[in-house]
Amino acid sequence: MQLAFAIVQPLADLRWDDVRVLLALFRRGSLKRGADELRVNISTVSRRLDALEAAVGIQLFDRTPEGTRPTAAAEQLLPYAESMEQAAVGFSRGLEGFEVEPEGDVRITAPPGVVDHFLAAALPELTAAYPKLRITIVSTIAYADLTRREADLALRLVRPASGDFVATRVASNGWAVVAAPKLARALGPLRDPDDALWMTWGDELAQLPDRQWVTHNVDRSRVVLTTSSMTAQIEAARAGLGVMLAPTPYGALRGLAPVRLGPKLRRSVAALEPGSLWLVGHRALRDVPRVAVVWRWLKSRFESL
Repeated sequence: MQLAFAIVQPLADLRWDDVRVLLALFRRGSLKRGADELRVNISTVSRRLDALEAAVGIQLFDRTPEGTRPTAAAEQLLPYAESMEQAAVGFSRGLEGFEVEPEGDVRITAPPGVVDHFLAAALPELTAAYPKLRITIVSTIAYADLTRREADLALRLVRPASGDFVATRVASNGWAVVAAPKLARALGPLRDPDDALWMTWGDELAQLPDRQWVTHNVDRSRVVLTTSSMTAQIEAARAGLGVMLAPTPYGALRGLAPVRLGPKLRRSVAALEPGSLWLVGHRALRDVPRVAVVWRWLKSRFESL
């Protein structure tokens, strides 16, 4: 069924910022989450939605206590709004092709553990070499959408299976049981995993290989901490709370040491598939100078761990 729109102002007067509101509310389902995505306040989102609805002459969203619900009109307009989004992204990339030296903003997304312990503290090396760069780090387990420019480069645990991306593996690490040095000395060689207290991921990350290993090999009563934060696990381990299973580079962090394992336990940990870290970027941005230098720096940084 085609809907008729009573256009009350020329379509040429439509603002891209207002159309972005339609996309954000359709994807996020509330004024607050839409405002968070657009990095503006709720009143700005509400005002832009009013402007867009006035422009097309029809209600696009029902505002309810549970959030914003798209009307049939919003669903019909969605493909055109997405086409505008792709055109805006393409225009931005076209402008970036004129960049002649590395300067400006580069957004990097990476898992929090990688950001906190291997990336953030190394940034002075990058900015000293390229002082006109401005770095934004999106520290999240969830994957930012590179196609929609939520980030320029990503460090991911899994290679993307689709999309026009360039990806290279920058790390492939085995696993180690780590703890505070004093506790590591007291435990080793650890022959029975139930002879230690453990920290691991919470149920929301139960699919991760280190959490699965703990689930299958450690009695639940010996798991003293579960969390969605790698940094929380590390700080608890540094404080002597217990041990954790982590990629081998974490064992070299200050305040941590590998726990010596008995032969059977060592073979069990060694049988885990190595963890990978992938550097991913959109193909269209690969040769933009500021993105290219950050790509090379990230590749060198993580391949040396």
